[in-house]
Amino acid sequence: MRRPYRLLVRYLLGSAGLLLVAFGVAWSVLSNMGTQPLSCPAYVLASTGRFTIGNWTIFINMFYLLVQLAVFRRRFKAKYLMQILATVVFGYMIDFSMWCFGWMVPSALATRLLLIVLSCVVTALGVSIEVIAQSWMLSAEMTVYAISKTYHTPFDRTKVVMDSLLVIVTLALAYAVYGNPFGFGQFEGMASLLCGTTDGIVVGFGTLVSAILPGALMRFTNPVADRLMDAIIDREIFGKL
Repeated sequence: MRRPYRLLVRYLLGSAGLLLVAFGVAWSVLSNMGTQPLSCPAYVLASTGRFTIGNWTIFINMFYLLVQLAVFRRRFKAKYLMQILATVVFGYMIDFSMWCFGWMVPSALATRLLLIVLSCVVTALGVSIEVIAQSWMLSAEMTVYAISKTYHTPFDRTKVVMDSLLVIVTLALAYAVYGNPFGFGQFEGMASLLCGTTDGIVVGFGTLVSAILPGALMRFTNPVADRLMDAIIDREIFGKL
């Protein structure tokens, strides 16, 4: 009986990690300073009014799954299909987070910067919990893993390249749809872009911060997640079974 309970708790913790990452996405969007790189394309597409950010996140992650099939080929394992469920859950978590925090309309620059930093903190903690739980894995991260494993490239460098490509794709997409590569608002100069004073900023200062800070913060959140896993699984619950 011990193993099923352990598996259940791992997936519950992994789901909590996904929810924290979804909070991070929502807060980065609401800061209007620039969205996290992995959510940039979904935010631009959602701004057209066709489907939500969560829906577009699901669609885009399904594309990542096709990339994995092309990279892994015969080495693609059936268990990787769990990404589909994880992605659907995550997409709805993003929409839930946007609904929960939709009342946030920060106007002061300090408040928006604080929101970006908080989004990075919860994202780092959420990813740390996901990794430690060894349960859910989103298609974006799995795609980075697939490329890194197949072509023998460092995971962190591969993720940086992928994030950079997503930002470039977003710039091109936003320019094609709105004539403004940085979002769906009116471009009023770099000062306005950096300070977030123009509505509809998708790629901005916050995007750069979100690409760098969570990875750095995981040096601190990984031990926290490790202790959490140890306390819940090894001591408090399974130590009594």
